[in-house]
Amino acid sequence: MLDLLVAPNVRIPRIFYPFLVYRSIIVPFLVVCAVAVPGWLVFRLYRRRTRAHRASVRRELLLLTVVVYLCGLAAATLEPSHTSRAVAESMRGVDLRPSMASLTCSSASMPDGSTAHSFCVRNARGNFVLFFPLGILLPLVLPHLRFWRGVLIAAAVSCSIEFLQYVSSFFGSYRTADINDVILNVLGACVGLAVVFLLRLRPASASLERAV
Repeated sequence: MLDLLVAPNVRIPRIFYPFLVYRSIIVPFLVVCAVAVPGWLVFRLYRRRTRAHRASVRRELLLLTVVVYLCGLAAATLEPSHTSRAVAESMRGVDLRPSMASLTCSSASMPDGSTAHSFCVRNARGNFVLFFPLGILLPLVLPHLRFWRGVLIAAAVSCSIEFLQYVSSFFGSYRTADINDVILNVLGACVGLAVVFLLRLRPASASLERAV
């Protein structure tokens, strides 16, 4: 899809090469945002008209960021995938067995010259990175959120996505439900949660040192 948005003679910087494999979600992301963001803004403007629901500009921007992120999450995970048909047809509809080969993309378990390894790397990297922002946004939106509750929310969101992907497979989307995707999603969210919680600990430890 990005090929349609970039002129043929434009040279793309090498730093963006790892992300080109995900270019197919750009148009679906823009379409979902065009529907969800205006609807969200209208809803928030309506809420602000009542005195009981006043929010700061910072809070509103944070919530808008969450909406945009969810649009990207939906575009990346729920868009019908027709390019991975050969890979999807070689797998079961539901895979409930964790596999270190799938999590680590070990080339030793894959035949020489196959494209399975590159697909596995893109899939693992994408599933991990996709939920990293969720781990950051959750404690910012919910300041009193505990770490383990954030992990449970991330797991619930990931399982819901895998369920919808499994249902969509009956309509020709060539997506599969895989427990390894859930594990990678939760790991990405855990790293994001850890970053926020560690940053919160720094001011607390600094104020304690000043008190001493």
